[in-house]
Amino acid sequence: MVLSGVGCASFVEVTVETPLQSKIDVSKFRRVLVAGFASELGEAEFDIGSETARLLQNQLRNTGTRLQVLEPDRPPIHEALERALEALGEGSGFTKEDREQYRLETDRVLGDAAFWRRLGEEYQDPLIITGRVDFAEQNRSGFQGDERVVRDPATGRPRLVRSNRFQERKGYSLTAEFHFVDGRTGETLHKEKFTEEVLYSEEQKVSALSSYFELMDRLLPNFLGVITPQRIRGTRVLLR
Repeated sequence: MVLSGVGCASFVEVTVETPLQSKIDVSKFRRVLVAGFASELGEAEFDIGSETARLLQNQLRNTGTRLQVLEPDRPPIHEALERALEALGEGSGFTKEDREQYRLETDRVLGDAAFWRRLGEEYQDPLIITGRVDFAEQNRSGFQGDERVVRDPATGRPRLVRSNRFQERKGYSLTAEFHFVDGRTGETLHKEKFTEEVLYSEEQKVSALSSYFELMDRLLPNFLGVITPQRIRGTRVLLR
């Protein structure tokens, strides 16, 4: 009897939402300051640090957060790193040692509680968002496995043929390390690192800037989940 009942049952798929709490409590803050982002030295096609700061400011304004989004004339972290850039000079390129020196100075600034506390005093104790963003082109050309069904001329029967063929593929990777800093104390409340990658075939002509925005679209829900509650949509199958 039980088996018969199960056999006659039907299934229905329903949409469900699972609430997720934010990773840090921002209720004690009234303002949020996107202080800019450091990036690798190089010949970038656009200023990824400034683009990321503007994009996050827009997202924070549009997510309905109660925090007032502050907009400095210039990202404060860029001013803090000016001395390091001046020390490297204005040559046409940077050496491996230059890049390492600049990265060490970036780490020092990101961990400088006194600097972030002074900045917090200037902007009335906001939640400060800063960090590091790296965007790079990836060459993923190489031999790819290929399977085709062909008709055997001798027997007339179909058969599977496996082969390798060279494919031109390129892509971009985006790595963002976000630091959430308490503007009252200068201490880091939370750090989180996200990485996204996209690949394109030879026929696809996509600019670096378009790829950057595509990758940021993937990354933004994870970023917002740190400071705002989120709802994850999914499906369940019910027996009736």
